[in-house]
Amino acid sequence: MTRPLVIDACCTLNVLATRFELEIVQACDLSLLISDRAHGEALFLHSAPDDDGVRSKEPASTERLRVAGRLEIRSLDTDSLVDAFIECAAQLRDQDASCVALAGVLGVPLMTDDAKEQRVAREVFPKIEIVSTLAVVHDAVRNLGLSDDDQLRLAVDLRWRGNFAPPRKDPLSSWYADLLRKAGAPT
Repeated sequence: MTRPLVIDACCTLNVLATRFELEIVQACDLSLLISDRAHGEALFLHSAPDDDGVRSKEPASTERLRVAGRLEIRSLDTDSLVDAFIECAAQLRDQDASCVALAGVLGVPLMTDDAKEQRVAREVFPKIEIVSTLAVVHDAVRNLGLSDDDQLRLAVDLRWRGNFAPPRKDPLSSWYADLLRKAGAPT
């Protein structure tokens, strides 16, 4: 059964950075929701540094996910969503507060790696389930049976294109660091 999940802007960029965004979401049977405010923030991915250490930006697109029916952009269109947003926005940026409000009011998990966002989500919605980028990526890698080469490419793309460094407390950070080491990328 498809599992709904609210995803914040940073995690959206992380999933897009892997170049396996649709495969990941399908392998985990997810139906992603993002607030219109957060979706408007997920604009750019980065390149790995060139020989001079310069990184460029490229536009990010959620089109593949939206066309496949795996990502819905949602506005805060009810009084309960607006009230929750206002409460969360007292402590968070509007983009993050809107995602916390969506997840909390709809009663679905929130995908975020941001410690402050997680803390506020748990304060306002004590029963909220938090899901990390690495939890979703790890499950997808296992479910997809990716080759070692594809796993290494995915990890390196996540690192550079998503500018991703996992939270220190993420239980899967050592798994990810091992992939980066095998690929010869900085951890």
